[in-house]
Amino acid sequence: MRKRWAPIAAGVLLVVMLVLCVISVAESKRESSIKLTRSMDINHKKMEITAYALRGQMTADDLSKCLDGAFSLCRDYTEKYFDEESTESELGRIADLQSKGEGGRYELSLSPLLLVRSGLALTEFSSSAYDITAGALYRLFDDPEETPTDEEIAEALKRCGTAGLKADDNGIKLDDGVVLDLKSLADGYLCRVLEEYFVLCGISNVCVTYGDVVFVAGGKLSTQGALFWKHIEKEPFDVILPDAYTDLKEDKIEAYDGYFAWTARPDAAAANARYIDAQPFISSVSGEACDHDTGSVAVMVKNDARAWYAHALSQMFLALGKENSMKLLSSGLLESTFDLHIQYVRFESTSGETEVYRISDQNTESTTLEAE
Repeated sequence: MRKRWAPIAAGVLLVVMLVLCVISVAESKRESSIKLTRSMDINHKKMEITAYALRGQMTADDLSKCLDGAFSLCRDYTEKYFDEESTESELGRIADLQSKGEGGRYELSLSPLLLVRSGLALTEFSSSAYDITAGALYRLFDDPEETPTDEEIAEALKRCGTAGLKADDNGIKLDDGVVLDLKSLADGYLCRVLEEYFVLCGISNVCVTYGDVVFVAGGKLSTQGALFWKHIEKEPFDVILPDAYTDLKEDKIEAYDGYFAWTARPDAAAANARYIDAQPFISSVSGEACDHDTGSVAVMVKNDARAWYAHALSQMFLALGKENSMKLLSSGLLESTFDLHIQYVRFESTSGETEVYRISDQNTESTTLEAE
């Protein structure tokens, strides 16, 4: 009897095991993530978006459509507001008139007006170390092969300064020849727009690289966090990770949630040209080169309503230099005034000495690392 039932029992057991295996595979597929990376030129810069979604929540086709919508949204914003090289956009129309020396009052929509008001506040707070009115000066350095004359610099300095810019609830008034420089704020703000868009799409794990700004949101997918940080660890943050980030060890699955930005003076940017914005290393107050040896600055801001300031902050810290920047950060005034949550600032000198500062509860702790 036992011998007769043994094959049947074995067959039933095999069927049960196959069913369980199919269920397990189906469950695994349902919970596994879909990854999609796509890039496009937006406002004369490359934007790359990597997004992740759980298969049980979204199909690959749905995720692809979300990315299509993201790039379409970016194009709409830049063409309407931010493209300074197109007179069809609000900022481009103003830049064109200002380059011709034509001042006046200009009505602005909410998004570009927010950039101007934010930039004006940072300019005044930093005593013009970061200066959104220095467009005429900075444009003299657009071509690295040509050195502007002292006369050209002196003439451009006359157009710099917050006295030549007034903002109200509906627009701005500019003196003749005052050319705005809002690129760093526009880059970060565009990432902020995408952040809100992806939340509406139901995507919480995403990495956006645009120009010199990186925005990362995630944490639910362990592979996403690990892959992202391994990539960044190799280029260019091999010095920073993992030593400086005690909360980002390999066994911690959450990805960083926030904004990153890099800025360097022209003579220190070549080694990281793919990641770092080369900023004219000249004061918009004196016209002289900044008198410190800070070569580049990386800023990491925890995600909040104003984290998109990261790129502007990196430019401001580069102009101030490490010592003055640390005095400002240690005071807590920057964070409290602008409601920021700066987590790390990385300074590299022109000789290659690197220091990473972790900002915590308005107290500054420094960690000195070996040069790259």
